[in-house]
Amino acid sequence: MEKLLQPDFGLMIWTAVSFIILLAVLGRYAWKPILEGLEKREKRIRDDIERAEKSQKEAEALRLKYEADLTEAQRKMQDMVNGARLESEKTREKLLQAAKEESDRLIEKGRRDLEVEADRLKEELKKDVADISLQISEKIVGRSVDKKVAHEVMEESLAAIRGGKK
Repeated sequence: MEKLLQPDFGLMIWTAVSFIILLAVLGRYAWKPILEGLEKREKRIRDDIERAEKSQKEAEALRLKYEADLTEAQRKMQDMVNGARLESEKTREKLLQAAKEESDRLIEKGRRDLEVEADRLKEELKKDVADISLQISEKIVGRSVDKKVAHEVMEESLAAIRGGKK
C-alpha cells in the first residue's frame, strides 16, 4: 500500500502520454461530433425560443385586434340601439301628432255638423212658429187663409226675422 502513495515518474510520464493520445483521438473523432450535437441542440433551443416569442407576439397582436373589433362591434350595436330609440321616439311623436290632428279634425267636424243641425232646427222651428201663428190667425179671423197666400206671408215673415237678426 505504501507503493501506491509514492510517486513513480515513469508511470506518470506514460500516464500523461496516454492521456494526451486519448485527448488527441477524442478531439479528432469524438469531441467534434459531440460539439456539433451540442451546437445543433443549442441552435434548436434558440430557434424554439424565437418561435415561441414570435407566436406570443402574434397572439398578443390578435388579442388586441379582437378586443378592438369587439369594442367597435359594441359601439356599432350601441349606435344601432340609439338610432332605433330615436326612430321610435320620432314615430311615437308622429303618431301622437296624427292622432291629435285627427281628434281636432273630428271635433271641428262635430262643431260644424252641430252648427248646421242647429241652423236647420232653427229654420224648422221658425217655420213651425209661422205655421202655428198662421193657424192662430185663421182661428182669430175665422176664415181660412189661402195656402199660397199663407206661404207668401210665411216667407216674408221669415225673411223679416232673418233680416232683423242680422
